[in-house]
Amino acid sequence: MAHASDRRPRLLMAAFATTLILSACGGGGGGGGSKAPPPPPAPSGLSYPSPQSLRLNAAMTALTPTVTGSVASYSVSPSLPAGITLNGATGQISGTPTATAATATYTVTAGNTGGSTTFGLSLKVITVEVSGGTLTRFAAEHSPIYPEVVLRPVNFDAGTLYATATDPNGLVLQPVSVTARGDGSYSLILSTNPSVSPAIFNGSLTLNLYRDAAGTQPQEVPDVSVPFKVTVVGASTAWPGDHPTALASWPGVPDWSTMQGNAAHTGHVPASVNPDAFTLRWKTSGNQLWNPWVPLKPNLVTANGLFFVVSSDYLQNGVVYAKRESDGSEVWHYDVAGMQYPSANPVTVSNGVVYFAAGHQNETFVIARNATDGSPVFRTALASQWEGYYSPTVGPNGMVYLNAGTYGGVYGFNPAGNQLFFAGASQVSNWTPAVTASAVYAYTGDKLQLLDPLTGVAGVTIPDPNNNSFSENGGAPVLGDAALGSVFGANYTWGAINSTGIWRNLLTNFRTTNGTIAWQASGSFPTTPAYRSGVVYAVNEYPVQFEARAEGDGELLWSWAPANAGETSFVSEVLLTDTHAFVSTNYATHAIDLATHKPTWSYPVSGKLALSANGILYIHNNTDLVAVNLK
Repeated sequence: MAHASDRRPRLLMAAFATTLILSACGGGGGGGGSKAPPPPPAPSGLSYPSPQSLRLNAAMTALTPTVTGSVASYSVSPSLPAGITLNGATGQISGTPTATAATATYTVTAGNTGGSTTFGLSLKVITVEVSGGTLTRFAAEHSPIYPEVVLRPVNFDAGTLYATATDPNGLVLQPVSVTARGDGSYSLILSTNPSVSPAIFNGSLTLNLYRDAAGTQPQEVPDVSVPFKVTVVGASTAWPGDHPTALASWPGVPDWSTMQGNAAHTGHVPASVNPDAFTLRWKTSGNQLWNPWVPLKPNLVTANGLFFVVSSDYLQNGVVYAKRESDGSEVWHYDVAGMQYPSANPVTVSNGVVYFAAGHQNETFVIARNATDGSPVFRTALASQWEGYYSPTVGPNGMVYLNAGTYGGVYGFNPAGNQLFFAGASQVSNWTPAVTASAVYAYTGDKLQLLDPLTGVAGVTIPDPNNNSFSENGGAPVLGDAALGSVFGANYTWGAINSTGIWRNLLTNFRTTNGTIAWQASGSFPTTPAYRSGVVYAVNEYPVQFEARAEGDGELLWSWAPANAGETSFVSEVLLTDTHAFVSTNYATHAIDLATHKPTWSYPVSGKLALSANGILYIHNNTDLVAVNLK
């Protein structure tokens, strides 16, 4: 019998053989498993329609990818513009862009476990910016206005831009004039229909944008919408309503203190205005100021939230009123009743004092009243005949100057009413001098004289042989470039009553530095012009047009003529801002854009004009006083 130890080698060999057999059969406790499948092939050939130019705030056409192979997910870098999304499962790109975006490449990645593929999508979000908000204007019936719309293409080049207008209201007409402004923007000048009846036109205008004049090649942004509210007003239209906004002064803008605003009579207010901001403030009865030769004089000045006007006949009844700019209500008045010939003339306000001339013959005075409450300051006698006067002029030195005298001349007074001098001049009524710190400028039609502001001694005298002195002047000298010694003048009354062209006057430019006349422009100039930065702006009635002339040589730079055949004369001086000139015809008051040379606002009331430091435009005649907010 074998020993137990002899059996152990056989058992170990049997166990080893069994292990080999199990291993070869995949046994050994694994339960019969198999190999993992290989990963899928990576996708390839990803693409989208590219490049893409999307319009701001317009739903885009969804972009669906083209790709070969299976895709588990999509991603993009950098993030797409605001409002546009990528569907991570389908790869579709869709949405409505809510912000502009310059051209950029967005890398879209499509991938699975086997790898990925990419595509660079070129995309931009474009728009056309329209300046301002709603186009809000007034237009006098029969008088078209020409609003300007400024467009700026964003993220695309419009090249040469052409445009047409689509207006279902029938207010805006073709054509649309387009001018490149040189800064990437375009000026589009619209024109309103002068044949429409008075009404409020409230709607939206579509401007169709093209690359060609024929209108067959739309721009990348093919159209823009411009909301508008244009009120067409006729002479008999009811007052559209009051807008008594809180008074707020323009920084750096002075009050309208005298004839043509200031002692140089330039008619210039250093402010920019936007016709979309104009609203009608209030309307009240006008103040009659009658004279046989000059029936409508500049007769409104402003100071510290008040305005001052005069109501008077030629030989009787003279009252000076102080009223609130806010609503036209009266603060005080002063009546010259009791004088032998109680008539009053336009006022000037300066340093808290109102100055004016009143009376005739041996009872004529220059009167000063406190601007706040009307209390007396002084009352000093003048020599005169049956004359009318314009506003006195207060110089930088605080002295007061006005024309008067039995046979014509210029008076000077100190602020206390003491006479400085009387200087004789041609016997001409209804004018006022211009004043600087060094001279008083007296123009009487036949000559220009420079007087010493303290003594009245005449210095430079320049004859004007081509103008008639007449008995009335109807205006004031206007001071231009001081370095040139430039002064503008004309016999305005002669132009006003002879506007048929049989007799005419001359707009003259004097040069006091060398005592010469630089140039004269022929026409019929009925009122005092305005001046700013080398250009004189005048109204002419032969032909009937508003003119801009170069100070250097009188060259006509540009002009505007009323489209309404019924507008045959001008009644106002020129009131000038940095952006617009205001003129009043026998029918309406127009705001003329100095850049486009066209009226952009009008209202069917005519009269003399003034513009206060609170931004209120006054249109004043013998029956109506209209206050317009310009800001």
